[in-house]
Amino acid sequence: MKPGVSMDDASFEAELIRRIANRERDAFDQLYARYSRPLFSYIFKFLRDHGLAEEVLQDVFVKIWKTAHRYDPKLSRPFSWSVLVTKRLCIDRLRASKPVTVTDDPMAYKPAEEHRQDDRDPSDHVAVKDEIGILRSLLEKLPESQRLSLELSMDKGLTQQEISDELDMPLGTVKTAMRRGMQKLKTMMAANNE
Repeated sequence: MKPGVSMDDASFEAELIRRIANRERDAFDQLYARYSRPLFSYIFKFLRDHGLAEEVLQDVFVKIWKTAHRYDPKLSRPFSWSVLVTKRLCIDRLRASKPVTVTDDPMAYKPAEEHRQDDRDPSDHVAVKDEIGILRSLLEKLPESQRLSLELSMDKGLTQQEISDELDMPLGTVKTAMRRGMQKLKTMMAANNE
């Protein structure tokens, strides 16, 4: 514990975020000093481009400054929340750099249980669980054909042809449903991140 700080790191960092929500620049500088290195490392591993990682890090701290008032310490630890903000911006940056396809969606990634836990940062695990929960809730809002097509792709790893066979739906209809579903999810995720 740092001299003069009488609370644990998470409580201190939550207090910094509360102060950032009140537009206290000193609190922002302190949080930046604590989080910039680990978040940069996370971004660089995600994007594998030093210049791009620096840009995204800047975007992360702008987002923290703008959305600090939304942080709820009852829902997550400060660093986990910051990692989730960071991951969303990394995904947005990747999507912006190439066309969106079903495999570009984070829902198509392997479930967290399939990753070796010892290879993962604990904050990463929390962020992935939060992200999957949000995606699942948004998925429920899609029309049935879009939702079913995406669920079969995500949960069972079926190809579009296999989904067509499973749902007894023409392949072209499945492709359209998946494309439209992905576009709606992207829009809803963007709205959710603001």
